[in-house]
Amino acid sequence: MLVILHGWSDNFRSFRPLVRRLREQGLEQPVEEVHLGDYISLDDQVAFDDLVDAMQRAWQERQLPTAPGSVDAIVHSTGGLVIRDWFTRHYTPETVPLKRLLMLAPANFGSPLAHTGRSMIGRATKGWSGTRLFETGTHILKGLELASDYSIGLAERDWFAPEIWYGPGRILCTVLTGNAGYTGISAIANKPGTDGTVRVSTANLAAARLDVDFQSDPMHPLYRWHGEPADRVAFGVMDAEDHSSICAKGNGPRNAETLPAIVEALTVGDDGFTDWCARLAAGNAAVMERRNRARRAHFHGYQNTVFVVRDQYGRHVTDYVLEFYANQDRGQRARRMTRDFQEAVVSNVHVFKANAAYRSFLINCRELHRLFDRPEDRLYVSITAHPELNSRDVGYRTYGDEDIGALVLDPDQVRTLFQENRTLLVTLTLKREQGSKVFRFHDA
Repeated sequence: MLVILHGWSDNFRSFRPLVRRLREQGLEQPVEEVHLGDYISLDDQVAFDDLVDAMQRAWQERQLPTAPGSVDAIVHSTGGLVIRDWFTRHYTPETVPLKRLLMLAPANFGSPLAHTGRSMIGRATKGWSGTRLFETGTHILKGLELASDYSIGLAERDWFAPEIWYGPGRILCTVLTGNAGYTGISAIANKPGTDGTVRVSTANLAAARLDVDFQSDPMHPLYRWHGEPADRVAFGVMDAEDHSSICAKGNGPRNAETLPAIVEALTVGDDGFTDWCARLAAGNAAVMERRNRARRAHFHGYQNTVFVVRDQYGRHVTDYVLEFYANQDRGQRARRMTRDFQEAVVSNVHVFKANAAYRSFLINCRELHRLFDRPEDRLYVSITAHPELNSRDVGYRTYGDEDIGALVLDPDQVRTLFQENRTLLVTLTLKREQGSKVFRFHDA
């Protein structure tokens, strides 16, 4: 059985063309169109919790199968977050009903449109035909914002969790996303590295993680690295597709390889999944090699790099600045590299509105790897946080060079840490200290 789940500001009817195209391709599974009510995601009172519980109720009311691995699903855009929230909340990796999960342009780690004004969102996504323009779904858009605590928390539940949700023997998840922006009036939404709505890097579910702990020895932090296994999620960049065309809207798909990839994602088995991941990866490499040679920065390879800063008590640190500099910023070449890093490598910085401890840095990996081209080069990443202990009774020692160390990366480590078309989560833990006046004993 095939279940289809739409995204934000959409409805189930828009997927009927895709269903017809799939049947033309010989896909014969019965299709159940699961939807949560037309435009329900645009209600400012509706939250992801409401969508997930409504989906579970709808699933039960329609008496859809609940046996492990008995259902395949296609989700688009925000639907990717909804279905991940749903199955991690109501099932375990052993009991989840999904077998094949195809995500089309999912917003797994957010969208650069989510935090923009309501009029901007309406014009970008609906062009001239929008309705209910100023009802955008406040709570849903908060979860869709770049570097949101919701998307990071969801990744903690399924991708970074100790139990395995994806891969052979589990959910066979394929993510397909476009890399071209919109045309016409909707082109106002186009941002570097996006399909018009979602970043290529934030669509990819296969994230990596680096934990940097400054608690015990601030000058020599401890590191813990979590890489992404190559065969747990299949990821494909469908060249020339935008956020709508990839799911057969607007006379799409545009790429002749897209529809066959959709069909294969819905028919691949456990034995062939590792090979499927490798073939998509090879296709991605060919697309990026060609696109990275182009002048237009829109198509360059970017990484969505999310920083989260906490102290040893688990409290979020919301007032901080991250500094990136080359070779200790000493000498003319080093200062030029540092300037170029700020101007050409860091393409965008977004601070999550609800919690400034979460910040997304869009890193142009093509420009970064070109910049650090000598074996002796080093990239430094340092942090300064407020309150500063030297001027407060409580705070952090981060202001002086002798107070806290930096993350220092050689060119090989730069290439490992910063890779195109994915999200990297960097968690920094600082040591919060207290001055002598905070608590003291006196003689009786």
